[in-house]
Amino acid sequence: MSFVGALKEAFFALENQENAKWMRWYMRDQYPFIGIKKPERAIVFKSIYKQYGRTEDWFDVCTELFALPEREFQYAAMEYLLKAKKSWDHRIPELVDRWVDAKTWWDVVDVLGPKVLGHYFSQFPEQRDNWVATWMKSPIFWHQRLCILFQLDYKSQTDLVLLSQVILALNTSKEFFIQKAIGWTLRQYARTDADWVREFVESNALMPLSKREALKHIS
Repeated sequence: MSFVGALKEAFFALENQENAKWMRWYMRDQYPFIGIKKPERAIVFKSIYKQYGRTEDWFDVCTELFALPEREFQYAAMEYLLKAKKSWDHRIPELVDRWVDAKTWWDVVDVLGPKVLGHYFSQFPEQRDNWVATWMKSPIFWHQRLCILFQLDYKSQTDLVLLSQVILALNTSKEFFIQKAIGWTLRQYARTDADWVREFVESNALMPLSKREALKHIS
């Protein structure tokens, strides 16, 4: 049996309609759910991965998982992708781009940004600027959220010039998820350099939500 086949069998054996109903509501009915909560899902994934997951091509497995309707499989695709980190190649940005086009919401973008692209661009920095430029022109605002969030965990390695350019280009956006991402990224970087964040906020007319989030932990 393949990894995907084994995981499907194990996941559907745990189907819980009550949980699924709540999960759909929480995610604004964007996607169907099987109804498996994260701790239980992690246990099942770990077991199946140990049995089947180490011998298959990460790209094929992730592509097949992500295409399945239920949201738990998109989560599993990202988990598998992160486990294959040492084998990543030039297909990563293309995969992320396709996933954002197909089935994205904040739950996926907030992993693909810092956890996937953040690591990938640190390993292949020469690819960063072209992809950021492409996504900043996209009509899909989730692409812009990727551009804001991929440096979330960079700390002192954050490219402040690029971060500033991205934020200021999106600063007038009325989209909640863009404003929230700007504030979140600045708040996170404030743990590294609160003075820079304070000065940036004071020097630029950020949207109220972004400003409030950015300064949340700065006295």
